[in-house]
Amino acid sequence: MEAEEDQGREYVDGVDVTMIRWMLSMTPLERLETLQRHVRSILEVRAALESRSRLP
Repeated sequence: MEAEEDQGREYVDGVDVTMIRWMLSMTPLERLETLQRHVRSILEVRAALESRSRLP
């Protein structure tokens, strides 16, 4: 019964469950692809920051 009560809530015990629900709505392959895109984005930002710090 608790799960039914929580369906409309964004936070359960202080945890934002919207991201959890979003990830669980995907297939395992879709989750992996999403996480790989996030990692690539982070690596691009790091590379840009590193190249920027090397400028005179």
